[in-house]
Amino acid sequence: MAAIDTVLFDVDDTLYPASSGFSDHRNGEVICQFMVDELGFDSFASAKALRDEYFQRYHSTMKGLNVAMQEGRLPKQFQQEKLARYWADHCDFAKYVPVDHAQLKHLQSLQQEADLKLAVFTNSPKAYAIKCLKSLGLCKIFSDEMVFGVEDVLPDCKPQRKAFQKVLDALGSVPERTVMFEDSMKNIQACKTLGIHTVLVNEGLAGSSGEAELLNDTPRPGDPSVDAVLKDLKTLRSDLPGLWQKLFEPVSESPAKKRKQR
Repeated sequence: MAAIDTVLFDVDDTLYPASSGFSDHRNGEVICQFMVDELGFDSFASAKALRDEYFQRYHSTMKGLNVAMQEGRLPKQFQQEKLARYWADHCDFAKYVPVDHAQLKHLQSLQQEADLKLAVFTNSPKAYAIKCLKSLGLCKIFSDEMVFGVEDVLPDCKPQRKAFQKVLDALGSVPERTVMFEDSMKNIQACKTLGIHTVLVNEGLAGSSGEAELLNDTPRPGDPSVDAVLKDLKTLRSDLPGLWQKLFEPVSESPAKKRKQR
């Protein structure tokens, strides 16, 4: 059991379920419309093909489009601030990511009782992440200065170790006293190489892979880099009660799942 003082959360497919369809919405119709409207692509098909090509390489749409611009692949100049605002303004948050009251209850309790640094780190733009947190009812849990978007770590991004280290440095935290909640195996593995404790959020439903399938990054709960596995955060207190005492203990299987099997 390890003493901790910092807990980091990914946003997409972690603070809301991959099966919600929100990642497909954001990475499909919304980003394609942005690329047609703002970058001069002539069709959704050509926009999506390029976006997916660079997303697979860099795991971040913002970083990918920055590199695509440098390589002369975009009809018009890309401005990352426009992407951040476009996603914040055009994603249908109300439809796909409503407040999850059970999740909110656990995170409120953790915030009020545990005296931990709670922060968000996402490969998406910060303005979008803040809007997503607001829709989920979590903006009082994660104040703006505790939300780290991809532009806060560029030119690095997850799963690069430097990206995680930049966030830890900004928080005044160290890996061995930090826990990261993630849906991405590549990010989990990067955290583990740094010494960060890891929790894989794995909904475990067929067809609910979100961004993972495109990235060849599907969950592997048995991987040695995974310290604990949760289906979602609705059972956070029963599955990881030590967090409330600023302690983290690896668990091979969710206690909630074990109870169901009895």
